[in-house]
Amino acid sequence: MEIFQRSKAYRLVAQDAARGELSHAYLFVCPDGRNLRSFLKELAIQIMRADARCARLIREEQCQDCRIFPAPGEKATVADVKELLDACYIKPAESDRRLFVFDRVQDMLAPAQNKLLKILEEPPENVYFLLGTENDFPVLSTVKSRTKRLELLSFSESEIAEYIGKEYPGRDDALQLAALSGGILGKAQELAEGGPVTEKNQEIVMLALNLSPAAIPVAARKYAEKGETGRFLGMLRLVFRDMLMIRLQKEDNLLSGGDKKILTRAASRYTLSALVNAQDRISDTERDLKFNANASASLERMLVGILEGQ
Repeated sequence: MEIFQRSKAYRLVAQDAARGELSHAYLFVCPDGRNLRSFLKELAIQIMRADARCARLIREEQCQDCRIFPAPGEKATVADVKELLDACYIKPAESDRRLFVFDRVQDMLAPAQNKLLKILEEPPENVYFLLGTENDFPVLSTVKSRTKRLELLSFSESEIAEYIGKEYPGRDDALQLAALSGGILGKAQELAEGGPVTEKNQEIVMLALNLSPAAIPVAARKYAEKGETGRFLGMLRLVFRDMLMIRLQKEDNLLSGGDKKILTRAASRYTLSALVNAQDRISDTERDLKFNANASASLERMLVGILEGQ
């Protein structure tokens, strides 16, 4: 995946491997749950110094010397760690090293993480570990301290727009999707695989225009539904950004797809400081939701804050 191969995390592991200075364990923090496992495999290819055949087997999860836990869609358990402990002392079958990869460590319960500690602290020779997590809050501090941290929090809008343009040639709104994605490739892919976003964005423009105490609870409940929240926050950010551009007389740089006349009317409701404050409120809500805050309550609190900032 070319976009990932340009990331700092990928380059750091590739450089460590090239210099013969690999850490025995890496913790890769990336909020993109859709692509986390694929990104881990690309890092694994570098750690294993894989040739074309080995790289293919790693991507297919068929490499004997690179084990990936747990099965897709499941949680890593104490039983998985026990299996690792039994396997890590077995000599590599085809390589000079063995690698154990754990996907979605944020879902791994404390007993399973604790069982990893001993082997992370005193790994056998030529045995490496790669742990991936969407956020590191649930990861035990003792696990963090035994790993080298890698991060990929977001891609730039231009990188995502370029990716969408290549992979989804039927879409003519790559820039808009990139802006909506918040730098998360998986979110951009989901948007690209859905329908046009203009109609939905127009709905958000109308919400901004007609935001009132009575409208807030209804909107919070509606957009707190599963699968709606992230999309809503991305669109709301774009709408308030466009309203700010209109107030700054930069109408040639609008991205939301909302009707310009309605955007202009909505923008007139808010002061410049309120439009800037709205971006901060949205960012705060996105952060809270990463830590499993109640979606409906968080959205309601955000919308109240935006309304009070008028």
